Amino acid sequence: MRDIGVIKAAGALPRRLLSYVTFEALLVIVSSCLVGALSALLVYASWSWPSISLFKQVGPIADAGAAVLIVVPMISFLLAYMVASVRVRRIVASSSVNAISKQLANLDLKSLGKPLRIGRFGSAFNLATRNVSRDRGFNKTLLSMGVCICLSMIVLSGALVSADTSASYVVRAMPPHVLIVANSNIYNQYVSLATSFSRIAPLPPIDYGNESYIISPRNASAFRAIPGVQRVDTRLITMSSITGYVKAHFASNQDTGENINTQIIPEVDTGSTNALIVGINATSAIGDWYTSDGFLQSSDAQYTMIAGDSLVGNIVQTPFNLSQVSALGYRYDVKSALVDPLNAGRVLYAPVETLQKSLGLNGFNVLLLKVNGDPTVLFAVSQLASSFGLVVGSQDPILNSNLTFLNDTWSHIFLVPILALALTCGILLSYVATNFSRRFNDYVVLKVLGANAWYRLRLLLWESWGVIAISMLIAIPVGWAVSIFFLVPDPSVSVGDLELSTIISASALTMVCLVSVAIYSRRLGFTTVKDLKP
Repeated sequence: MRDIGVIKAAGALPRRLLSYVTFEALLVIVSSCLVGALSALLVYASWSWPSISLFKQVGPIADAGAAVLIVVPMISFLLAYMVASVRVRRIVASSSVNAISKQLANLDLKSLGKPLRIGRFGSAFNLATRNVSRDRGFNKTLLSMGVCICLSMIVLSGALVSADTSASYVVRAMPPHVLIVANSNIYNQYVSLATSFSRIAPLPPIDYGNESYIISPRNASAFRAIPGVQRVDTRLITMSSITGYVKAHFASNQDTGENINTQIIPEVDTGSTNALIVGINATSAIGDWYTSDGFLQSSDAQYTMIAGDSLVGNIVQTPFNLSQVSALGYRYDVKSALVDPLNAGRVLYAPVETLQKSLGLNGFNVLLLKVNGDPTVLFAVSQLASSFGLVVGSQDPILNSNLTFLNDTWSHIFLVPILALALTCGILLSYVATNFSRRFNDYVVLKVLGANAWYRLRLLLWESWGVIAISMLIAIPVGWAVSIFFLVPDPSVSVGDLELSTIISASALTMVCLVSVAIYSRRLGFTTVKDLKP
């Protein structure tokens, strides 16, 4: 500001002054974007070595790595340039006197002599509150720091909440203390289907409807009579080719949702794929899946299906009231979607009676038994299953395998919130250093008047920690609220997640305070009265 004031007072043309200031801002922005892009590329290369792939398709994005490497710095440049151009024009438009006396303009003289005084914290604390209370830019600094801390808290606590929530989805779909009863071939196939979420392995072909695999309703009912068996989930599973459709419907106004009766959109074929179809009795289902619009009910129509999450967006389209699936020669209406690791989410649930009718079978090929965990129950179930030529296994190892896979995946994803927190620390370090620089003369005068190094250190610490602490008190609860209520549906929130994210953030920001104070205090140690700025 002082440089601009001097240049304007010397008679520089406004256009030349604007070009000078704009080019300086562009130089900083361009160099920052280039350094950031190259640093990100090096981090990615070291993290993914030796399988570096910048030209792999991720979802609908071709050459995803290269696209991100180009698009993100460009967007960063455009946003930074837009903000910088507004600030530059505001600075250039200011008067010479205002530019030269900018440091005095930052002092709120009305609040001078009204600092917060607490005797037990000492004079350093009282002087720090006086310095902060005199700063006209305090509210702007508080807002900027609060936004940075809030965003980093959303990323950090959101990642922890999302990790626990995704694990809870899996546990709800595959509850613990459940026994799997089936023919040995069907049992092995079911285990492969249940673990296909956490491992990639081809599924061997199998005749799911083979008569030797079918468990009669009478044999299934025999398991219900065993003491300690709380529920018997009777299922009929099969693998089939399915085709998705969007039903013909009247066009609707995107703004009001009202039908435009003069235009009909014809039926659309959304494609075909192989999927696991599970016939299930809704009244005895063991799972408590997370669904978009509820699970199957006894009141649902006969040809109704629930689609797995991996089918939604391609074969099954939203809204679900317009979506249909053709399987085994019948058209099914899609009621809702669910999260299920079975067959990696490529699964459809339908009423077991409907599937039995389609396959011409009267029975089931998989039984899931919810038990109380008593070893005698397992022995009784095994004895009865053996008499029917069936095998018994626990679902717990499958659940543990899927949860381990999730934990390993999230351990890699947690690099993102750590980098976001590091970025926040760098930004706040810049804010704190800028605030110190604006009061440089005050600190030099204190040293000249005899303030020792320990007093100066405490003064700097109170000033920096006070501003950051106030920002955290506002930003952290807001970050919690966004993470809990807006990031993931039906979240699983634990006090430990919120405490961990708060401790990590508070520790990192405390380190920012200590580092900034240590650096600036050391700098003040080498200053003299000659270093006072005009």
